Amino acid sequence: MREVRIPEDRVGAVIGEGGETKDRIEEDTDTEIEIKDNNVSVDGDVLDEMTAQKIVKAIGRGFNPDKALNLVQEGYDFHHLDISQFDSSQNGMARLKGRVIGRDGETRKHIEKMTEVKLAVYGKTVGFVGHIENIEVAQGAVKMLLNGSSHSTAYNYLEKNQDRIRR
Repeated sequence: MREVRIPEDRVGAVIGEGGETKDRIEEDTDTEIEIKDNNVSVDGDVLDEMTAQKIVKAIGRGFNPDKALNLVQEGYDFHHLDISQFDSSQNGMARLKGRVIGRDGETRKHIEKMTEVKLAVYGKTVGFVGHIENIEVAQGAVKMLLNGSSHSTAYNYLEKNQDRIRR
């Protein structure tokens, strides 16, 4: 049995309306999930537990359940970056989150489109769901933005790495 701790305000997203999301995670991963406060216990076969755990973590890091459930697909993974590693002040983190999201979400959408990786900016983290190779490219672009590179530099990096993207 594996246990995952998620933010209290994301417990409802893991459960879903009438338990719908929790049931779907259990069905898609062949596991049993128990939620107490903001601790989520997952029980099942080891690999199934790990997959369910990643789905719960992704939802906990701001992904909507439909995007998180992509993790049941072969070759998909979940990673996250801690924004506070780049600037730990409240204003600094807010500014960095804004750089990753962009005006009207344009930067995030562009990175998602170029890498076929879903991004979620939540709390102090940027989450990534997609093919492992593609996540590496998306993380590279996000790290560039978090380190202060211009958006055009990050976009050029994405262009140069298109051959690494798994379609």
